[in-house]
Amino acid sequence: MTFQDYSVAIGQYSKGDDLGFKTAHFNTPHDLTISSAITNAFNPSYLLYTEQGHYLISECSQQEGSALIFVPTNSEDHQVRLLDGDYPCHLAISPNKELLGVAHYGTGNFEIFALRAHGIIGERIALLANEGSSVHPTRQQAPHGHQLQFIPNSQQFVTVDLGIDTLSFYEYNKTDAVLSQSLVMPLGSGPRHVDFSQDGKFGYVLCELDESLHVIKRSDHGIWQLIYSTSAFPEHISHEAAAAVKLSPNNRFVYLTGRGESIVSWFELSDPAVPAYQGFVSSGGQFPRDLCLSPDGKYLMTANQYSDNLSLFTVDEATGAPTLESVSDPITAPVCLVIY
Repeated sequence: MTFQDYSVAIGQYSKGDDLGFKTAHFNTPHDLTISSAITNAFNPSYLLYTEQGHYLISECSQQEGSALIFVPTNSEDHQVRLLDGDYPCHLAISPNKELLGVAHYGTGNFEIFALRAHGIIGERIALLANEGSSVHPTRQQAPHGHQLQFIPNSQQFVTVDLGIDTLSFYEYNKTDAVLSQSLVMPLGSGPRHVDFSQDGKFGYVLCELDESLHVIKRSDHGIWQLIYSTSAFPEHISHEAAAAVKLSPNNRFVYLTGRGESIVSWFELSDPAVPAYQGFVSSGGQFPRDLCLSPDGKYLMTANQYSDNLSLFTVDEATGAPTLESVSDPITAPVCLVIY
């Protein structure tokens, strides 16, 4: 039997002298091995991988040196770009790999950078800021940018703001970004992340505060509308702690993590407008901040922040059901995963 080799980039929160991010490797469900740390970055809590290298953030205040870092694949010369915001929490690269976006949770703003040859971070082309608040008495007193996501099959990206319950859609090119639409989500829902279908027509929005899943759809005229809402975890009470939302590579299923109950739920998408709840499984640890599927959809992995471990599942091709196969050796506060 021939096995596929997989690598995993793991974002982490730093503790003591345990700095930087780690990678892992596996080719069967039971041989996951974790490497030594890469870089000495503080709180590299979100990262991306391309053939050019790894991009990561240093999650801290601007005064403490919040930064965007590029670690080239074949070089020891890391590029560090200081950021104009507090507590960056998310990164995204445009489909043509010419732009990179950063979301700042603390200051509620977003930055867009050009990417040059060999993946080098170039000039900033946009600094976007939100204003306002919403109804949650402690979590929504100000804007809190939680994600910037480029939309497939379009020249749009969206910013997701937990603090003001708003998704903002922008038209972009190589040098500029212009607001085209603001979509207000249910008050107090606290949108955290969205993942889009491959054709760019549907988005699946996970709201952290009320632990709800919403479907948005782009009309033929390019206007986004909220068309369906449901509980993200129908068999559990809300803990205001929904975290990750990821579509399977074939777009047949959407997976969600709930940190309060330490679970993964999943929905079937034969009708992409009406996700059908299928069930849930334990995340294999405590407080699953992130999940990721392998490019072929055969594996699902969770990053369990409070139990300091990764859990590796196989995925049933027909039902989408994850089956826990193995749990990693201890790894400090894993919070982001990319399988490649």
